[in-house]
Amino acid sequence: MHEEIYWENLVKRSLCRFFLLAELARGPVHGYRINQAIQEACQGCCEPTEAMVYSTLKEMIEGGYIECQDETHGGRQRRVCSLTQSGLEAFQAAGRVWQKMLQEVQRTVAQALAPATTGPVLMAIQQK
Repeated sequence: MHEEIYWENLVKRSLCRFFLLAELARGPVHGYRINQAIQEACQGCCEPTEAMVYSTLKEMIEGGYIECQDETHGGRQRRVCSLTQSGLEAFQAAGRVWQKMLQEVQRTVAQALAPATTGPVLMAIQQK
């Protein structure tokens, strides 16, 4: 838990799901574009891997949140995915949760990055 990679992986999983649903809420899209959209949304802060995106996509298809159809475009076959009603409801639920959490997360991040000068934790550390 002391390494940033631990926390990045936790955040990646959650954001991958949220941004995947967000991209599909804009309309039907193929898998490669979903991956691009998630990377763009993360702005380099915690880019999920392609494997994570595709395993999340598979999980959401199996859960009934997303449906896909094979289409031919420019002579190429590709899978185009859309949100189901259940997927839209999941996206809306996630949005409500993120909205509630963002303010507290921002406050807590500021606390975590502020110089530790006072408080019971610092006093306990100094007494050791």
